[in-house]
Amino acid sequence: MRRDIKAWYYLAPLSLLTILLGLASGPAGFGLLADHQVMSIRLPRVLLGLLAGAGLASSGAALQAALGNPLAEPYLLGVSGGAAFGAALALLLGLSAGLGGAVGLPLFSLAFGLLALYVVYSLSKVGSRLPAETVILSGIIVNAFFSALIMLLLALAGRQLQEMIYLLMGNLGMIFGAQSLYLLWVCAAVIILCTAYLWSQGRNLDLLSLGEQPAQSLGLKVEKLKVRILLASALMVAAVVSLAGVIGFVGLVVPHLARMISGPKNSRLLPLSVVLGANLLVLADALARTIAPQEIPVGVITSLLGVPFFIYLLRRKKRTAL
Repeated sequence: MRRDIKAWYYLAPLSLLTILLGLASGPAGFGLLADHQVMSIRLPRVLLGLLAGAGLASSGAALQAALGNPLAEPYLLGVSGGAAFGAALALLLGLSAGLGGAVGLPLFSLAFGLLALYVVYSLSKVGSRLPAETVILSGIIVNAFFSALIMLLLALAGRQLQEMIYLLMGNLGMIFGAQSLYLLWVCAAVIILCTAYLWSQGRNLDLLSLGEQPAQSLGLKVEKLKVRILLASALMVAAVVSLAGVIGFVGLVVPHLARMISGPKNSRLLPLSVVLGANLLVLADALARTIAPQEIPVGVITSLLGVPFFIYLLRRKKRTAL
């Protein structure tokens, strides 16, 4: 417990510093913080980064606990593939400008993300059970199918090709205007409510980590809990993809990092994952805007940071197994 309290003691000022860096990052630096136009663009971007990082990290932690698989992550459900296909389809149909773009693109993304989850659920269900291994395999299959459809849209795309590529690489640079700012608040509401629900299920997830049979004998409705965790995670991922595109490795790596700090207890792991995920994505976005003459998609940065860290985790696990 002391270790966990110490972690929170350091994370509070770190979060404030992260937000300031996110607001000030860019060629002009801190001198632009007083500029109203810059704040009207940068502040929503930082808020989107905080929300996306928190949603991806908390859903990753909950899925790893619910499915009993340390490699489980939000995009494993196929929801990211479905949501990305929906957004790419909206771009191809010309719904990326004006009021239609403010409403149509996120709606397409959300609809196809939930469709992907429904297909995964239908393929995975065995009687009244939802085995973890079939969920993972079904998610991989559905994600591969939607990835193929996305490749088809890329082949058919004309002037929308660059927008599609940036969407698929992950990008927090959506410009929120008077007609579209409410989308950020809708995204915030979805992520906050779903994260709060996952946090409230920390004790049940701890029971589930004992095994499905022991958890059921203790009165836990295992299959219903799995479905609710999948649905909450899918809603968050679809909301994130609709505004920020596909951002990989946050939901996979951050829960492992939080587990190294706080231990495996989900009542501490989930809120710590939220804070670490939000900080990581805002810092990655600040890095994406400063290390090169032109902006790099944030999904590229998270992958470049996530792969070495995951290799380190694998090597660490191998050493402890010997």
